[in-house]
Amino acid sequence: MSIKEVMLLLEKFKNGQISQEELLRLKAMVAQDDYGLNIKEDILASLYSDVPDSGWKKEDADKILQAILQPAEQPVYPIHTVNNRKRWYMAAAAILGAALIIGSLFLVQKRHAAPLAAIKQPPLSPGSNKAVLTLADGKTIPLDSANIGALAQQGSTRIVNTIQGLAYTTEGTAEKVVYNTVSTPRGGQYQLTLADGSKVWLNAASSIRFPTAFTGKERLVEITGEGYFRIAANAQMPFKVKVAGTADMEVNVLGTSFNIMAYPDEQTITTTLEEGAVQLIHGSSQSLLKPGFGGSLSPGDKQFVVEKADMEQALAWKEGKFRFRNTSIQTIMRQVARWYNVEIAYQGDLSDIRLTGIISRRENAAALLKILATTKRVHFDITDSKITVKPSDLP
Repeated sequence: MSIKEVMLLLEKFKNGQISQEELLRLKAMVAQDDYGLNIKEDILASLYSDVPDSGWKKEDADKILQAILQPAEQPVYPIHTVNNRKRWYMAAAAILGAALIIGSLFLVQKRHAAPLAAIKQPPLSPGSNKAVLTLADGKTIPLDSANIGALAQQGSTRIVNTIQGLAYTTEGTAEKVVYNTVSTPRGGQYQLTLADGSKVWLNAASSIRFPTAFTGKERLVEITGEGYFRIAANAQMPFKVKVAGTADMEVNVLGTSFNIMAYPDEQTITTTLEEGAVQLIHGSSQSLLKPGFGGSLSPGDKQFVVEKADMEQALAWKEGKFRFRNTSIQTIMRQVARWYNVEIAYQGDLSDIRLTGIISRRENAAALLKILATTKRVHFDITDSKITVKPSDLP
């Protein structure tokens, strides 16, 4: 849901014109924050921010949030703590302003005026929660907020799509183990709960293949792209993640939360450990990670390179942010391409351009590129869904 949609629903709520379905969507965005969207904080910050003559106070914002979050069976009444309709529009505008402030990019370059990106087409929208579920028989089911409810029954496993994501629940003993796949497109992300209670967050252009129920001596899944895992503990059945496309690269999980980044267009496969412990296995090479460390494997390497990880940067995507620290422009643009589903082209020598900063993934591509362009290091042209990157001094 974009910030414009949130503003529209808030406006309808304020005026008592919101439908039950729209109210449920708004409740979910305020109450749930699986991807770090900070909607509740945005509303609070905006409604009692220092907007001249807004008339809003902290208690007014709290009443709005309390009313939104009230149980569904209670009647919904509009809040009229401010009579002047203009003040509501100012507060709504402040919501958008707060989102832009949260997404501001703090660059390490010198601060002075600079030309902004040349935008030839409308801004490119950010990605959203969407994916495709492929069942064992090849049937595909779209996953998004419009397809909520029970999706299928596979043996003793029930598959349900919720506002929080896809969920598998098993009752009794699985008669036959079959495999499903969840795939996110470019411009998509999704969350799922496996049959053992483990949770997985998939980044854009990623997939996970998994059994509908776990049996035997281990729990094995296979991933492409990028995913964050929060594993349910089960000492009798170790959890293993195999990286698709590699002959012998896997992560042996010992009860933990971690991130795996294994995109085909990246130079390395990187596993970053947040909590617990994981064992990285590649052929005869094994490395044990401690929390706060990452292990990387490049093509042709026989051993993992283990070093202290930048946890904020590694997990930024899950928290709904782009975070760069001395990051090459090529690495930045690969993330942009996946999240905004765009094509990237380069002109001139960009090999020495590295940037540092943070911005919300809720912003459209044009907003992100404009901020990057203020460094006076790079310039962007947008034509349809193609972004051309070149040094600022290149005509």
